[in-house]
Amino acid sequence: MTSASLKKDYIWNTIGVLAQNAISPLLLIAVTRINGIFDSGLFSFAFSVAIIFWVIGMWGGRTYQVSDVSREFTHHSYVMVRLLLAVVVLVGTLIFVSVNQYDLDKSSIIIALVVFKVIESIADAIYGVLQVHERLYIVGKSLTYKAITGFCLFIMIDLITHNILLSCLGIVAANIVLIALYDLRIVQKLSAAVIMPAQIRRTIKDAVYIMTRTWPVFIVVFLSMFSLNIPRYFVDLYHQEQIGYFGILAMPITLIGLVMAFILQPKVVHLSKLYEKKDYAAFGRTVNSLMLITVGIGVVILLVSYVIGVPALELVFGIDFSAYQLSLFIIITGGIINAMVSIFINIFTIIRSFKYQFYILLVTNIFLALFSASFIKQYGLESGVTLFTVINLIQVSLLAIAYRVTLTKVANTNR
Repeated sequence: MTSASLKKDYIWNTIGVLAQNAISPLLLIAVTRINGIFDSGLFSFAFSVAIIFWVIGMWGGRTYQVSDVSREFTHHSYVMVRLLLAVVVLVGTLIFVSVNQYDLDKSSIIIALVVFKVIESIADAIYGVLQVHERLYIVGKSLTYKAITGFCLFIMIDLITHNILLSCLGIVAANIVLIALYDLRIVQKLSAAVIMPAQIRRTIKDAVYIMTRTWPVFIVVFLSMFSLNIPRYFVDLYHQEQIGYFGILAMPITLIGLVMAFILQPKVVHLSKLYEKKDYAAFGRTVNSLMLITVGIGVVILLVSYVIGVPALELVFGIDFSAYQLSLFIIITGGIINAMVSIFINIFTIIRSFKYQFYILLVTNIFLALFSASFIKQYGLESGVTLFTVINLIQVSLLAIAYRVTLTKVANTNR
């Protein structure tokens, strides 16, 4: 890949990931301004539930697909994984809203947002095809077009109807149209986009095999989502008057996750090739640089949020946040640490090592759930953000140790 092509990939991928990650907080701002703090809490909770189901729909994720440099599985098989999981996710969503006995309005919004994220998960497998063919800039363009179109349609519908459900359906429609008219047309030029009837059975078989092979990746990513959503769930359960504030305070974490995503994604193929070539020294240096960059940018975000965070939130949302200044500082600290946890998860995926991170995330999340059920009921939102930060600090410390042990063991084995 030429330097010009690499630069184009970085620029468009950065813009696309920024647009994709910005849509959630921008929609939250719009809903708060147009519909009020109660509907804001409903929307932010529904969106967080949709993201959890999105993780199920992503399963092994694009990192595993793109790092399959030997092309063990076909592109069709990776797309089929997402199609099969889409059915599972939709059924699971219906069960979830039924078990929790949410009212029709809340259930409908959750389902609509889950459908939106399911479409995203299917598109992500298509993006994997583009990235393998060194067309990451096209992925960035697609993400940008979808974010802008979906956001504009949502705002237009909400301003006219003040109906969040109809607005969410507008985003769904925008994404379906753009996948059909943009993503699939481009992919078809790079790879056979249509599966012949005779291939369907084999493709489904391969897809199921990919899921059995990558289930540790899914479990780990799924568990990683709970460090923020476990406290969110209990705040919604015990203190519904605070769930809107919790969703807004958690919004800056999206920015931190965004930084991590556009820094890491262009490096996935590079790291995979270094690992395949057994160049562990260069691999380690690249990982260290990713960590340092994430920490550096995170500290800047933390300092800015400490100085102008609460006034900025009050200006944007038109709501008094003076009582939540400490909570904002704590949750952003947790977000920086959580970004490092996410990097480690991706690194472990590249080196195909899942055992350590599985047990670390499982045990820490069990403790998080136990403490959240008790402390959040008694102390509310403040205890939720504190637990989130403490658990992430424990997770990143244990993951760092596990990473060093694993890489050293692999390096010694291959000498």
